[in-house]
Amino acid sequence: MEMRAPTATFTGSAGAYGRARSRPRAITRGCPASRFELLDQRLGPYQLLALLGEGGMAQVFLAEHTLMGRRVAIKQLAPALAKFPHAHDLFLREARITASIRHPNIVDVYDFGNGADGRPYYVMELASGECLARRLLRGPLLTAQCFDTAIVLADAVATIHDAGYVHRDIKSENVMLVRDGRRLVPKLIDFGIARRLTADPEDPESRPEGVVGTLRTMAPEQITLEQIDQRTDVWALGVLIYEMITSSLPFDEGSTARDEMLAIVTEPPRPLPDHADPGLREIVDACLRKEPAERPASADDLVERLRDAQAAYVVRRGFIARAA
Repeated sequence: MEMRAPTATFTGSAGAYGRARSRPRAITRGCPASRFELLDQRLGPYQLLALLGEGGMAQVFLAEHTLMGRRVAIKQLAPALAKFPHAHDLFLREARITASIRHPNIVDVYDFGNGADGRPYYVMELASGECLARRLLRGPLLTAQCFDTAIVLADAVATIHDAGYVHRDIKSENVMLVRDGRRLVPKLIDFGIARRLTADPEDPESRPEGVVGTLRTMAPEQITLEQIDQRTDVWALGVLIYEMITSSLPFDEGSTARDEMLAIVTEPPRPLPDHADPGLREIVDACLRKEPAERPASADDLVERLRDAQAAYVVRRGFIARAA
């Protein structure tokens, strides 16, 4: 795989809950703000209560329907982009993609509208909880949690692929851990840079864009501007599983973007610790193969491998418990 000079800029959406203003570690960028800026504004039938986060592309608010009393999250195009029709088009496209994909581990979109100043917004499920990136600051997940989280997220990504899109920005910042009774349910957010799987020369979405996404989770083919497909998201899921196991990243971030690119394209990932489950180790190794053809063929394939490895893990745990 040829390494090309990184002449393109990195782009991406603001994230469903915006970019955090500071980041103690790389994996905390994009998590919801821990402190809210309180508001007293209206947006359509919604009362805006707090600014949850913001970035170059959008602002995200905590809001409440004035009649129904239902609390939601509202994502609105950033004020700086209000005068750019192309930004409006991209924002509407993101809302349509998100609304078209239904899965229990993907945030729901309820409504779309325009504010008094003409800026579009869409209303979505309030995935209130903790960002996975922030959770990983406290250390790795337990092996059982790694399996459970990886399986439902891979299944959600398979649904995205079935709808004809590749997400391109799967990362721990874009996973919310939402409390549902005693359970924490992972929810995948942010479809700002999702792209059609089938390229169409007549479709503006298929135009070359340069390097797009979050560098530390990009697959080699994203960096070298080669064809992307389902296996590009499979790579990102491999990075995510590695993070859940180790609370760290598989490749050195490097002192420059070029150094980081070279590491991803040419160097092997750092070995997982000896205590890592052998089934997860094998899956991460498969997902992080440089050549897409050597990875699991699809997110569905990855789900099956994860379920098989989880079953083997449960059997091993049973043997260990009986031996003790």
